[in-house]
Amino acid sequence: MLDAGPAQRYTFALTGRPLRPAADGDGAWRSLLAAIAEGRTIASMGAVTAGERPGRAGAALVCRPASALGGLVPGDAGTVQDLAERSLGADQSNTSVVIGERVLLKAYRRLEPGLNPELELLAFLTEEAAFPAVPPLAGFAEVVSASTGTATIAVSQAYIADGADAYESIAESLVGWLLAPGQVSVEFATEIAAELGSLTAGLHAALADPRGVPEFQPREASRAELRSWGRNAQRQLVRAVDVTPGEAGRVLQGLASAIAAELTVFEALPDIPLLTRVHGDYHLGQVLIADDGYRVVDFEGEPLGRLEDRRAHGSPLRDAASMLRSLDHVGRSSGRRAIARNGSPLDAPGLDLDAWLRRARERFLEAYRVGLRSAGAPFSVDPALLRAFEIEKETYEFIYASTYLPSWLWAPTEGMRGLFDMSR
Repeated sequence: MLDAGPAQRYTFALTGRPLRPAADGDGAWRSLLAAIAEGRTIASMGAVTAGERPGRAGAALVCRPASALGGLVPGDAGTVQDLAERSLGADQSNTSVVIGERVLLKAYRRLEPGLNPELELLAFLTEEAAFPAVPPLAGFAEVVSASTGTATIAVSQAYIADGADAYESIAESLVGWLLAPGQVSVEFATEIAAELGSLTAGLHAALADPRGVPEFQPREASRAELRSWGRNAQRQLVRAVDVTPGEAGRVLQGLASAIAAELTVFEALPDIPLLTRVHGDYHLGQVLIADDGYRVVDFEGEPLGRLEDRRAHGSPLRDAASMLRSLDHVGRSSGRRAIARNGSPLDAPGLDLDAWLRRARERFLEAYRVGLRSAGAPFSVDPALLRAFEIEKETYEFIYASTYLPSWLWAPTEGMRGLFDMSR
């Protein structure tokens, strides 16, 4: 119920005469892309926000193309109306539609006043940094209202038709190697971790070079921010212990004192970390593997976070820590999948999974450090800060799993155990 809080605004697509909710493939989102291609500004039919007088046109939908759109949809906006439209079917937070198998249009269901970080970061990486490992921005739509300001409605970008989810791709490769006869080289099997380290370094180096854009100017963290990181991490730990049930809760409770001690690092760092714009929700599920390389996607940050927090500068090492946790989870998940498919524990696995977990981590960090140096990034890896971010991230996973996905609790449980075994 929202009675006690501020009003919230949501996006709904309506079409037809009389108006009805749009159904998959009926062209409503294709029409929005056509408006983006034309650069149209569409006035509202009447009052659309609380407090505006009936019949007063208080808002407009502003649609603008980006330079990449012409290469994706040749011709005029009429060409767009001839393209096929289908739901991507994989986005839980928003509505994602594939148009003509060339363009992905993402519409944000919950609207917040201000610039969505996904639009901001895609525009910067595409048009300022020319970073090749993102699907280029094709255009956007915003609603502009006199009473509530500007809110991003949708972004469009190139659709990576052959892009495979990195988490599932790595998991299935590992399962195949575990079940295969013979022995797969750990160096061969961890090559992808090195590639991900280089990819991440390239992304962070691009975001650390502002190219004259003030909103992307790096800055040092303040001591107040560091204290805030520490307080928030400790509060998160308390909540995680509070909400985590069963054996996972007992494991977390047993490690709570050691975790709390590790999290004091935030307030005791000898060197002030550099803050830049960051991805904000960086894990293997946000990376696509295509025939011509990797693509990083979904730059809107933590969907449930406040817009101002998602646009704020942060430590790139928080992104790196999140990816390291994701690599740990995918490795452990593959072991469980292999046992399930085999019907029993593996007598002679074709890959040393424990060695993979250790070496994947090492190779990611080796490539990340080299990539940062090669790109002249203005920061380096602080091992103590990186470890604190990893522990903080794994603590959050207990809360997420306990609240939304109890079947996932094994991952932070095994992951946190691994982090503390690793420290001894």
